[in-house]
Amino acid sequence: MKTFREKFTLILTALAYLVFHIRTGPTTGAIIGGTIEQLLTTAPYCIGFTFVLVAIIRYIHGGQRPPWDRIARIFFTIGILFAFYFALYEYGDRAYQERMKKEGKPPATESMFYQDDGLKEPLYWA
Repeated sequence: MKTFREKFTLILTALAYLVFHIRTGPTTGAIIGGTIEQLLTTAPYCIGFTFVLVAIIRYIHGGQRPPWDRIARIFFTIGILFAFYFALYEYGDRAYQERMKKEGKPPATESMFYQDDGLKEPLYWA
């Protein structure tokens, strides 16, 4: 990290990582709590994929480890991708739940195929 451009782009990547993780909490609606929860949710995935990519890069370059700022950029980039994916999932689920409320249908159960899939009589295994 010798040039100003490298430092600036690393800071921009870190800020984008934080922006993509901004969420509201599921119960309280607090932004800080939701963001921290989202960061802790995606951190294991980011660390694991970063570890694998750094191992591949080391193998390709004959055992030479990339500098720490490159590893941080890989981590932030993977984190941005996971945060975007989880955001699509969460916002889609919220929209679905709101649509079900407006239509007056019961909330989704574990089984989307059978609304009444409860066990009516006990099973007897011989």
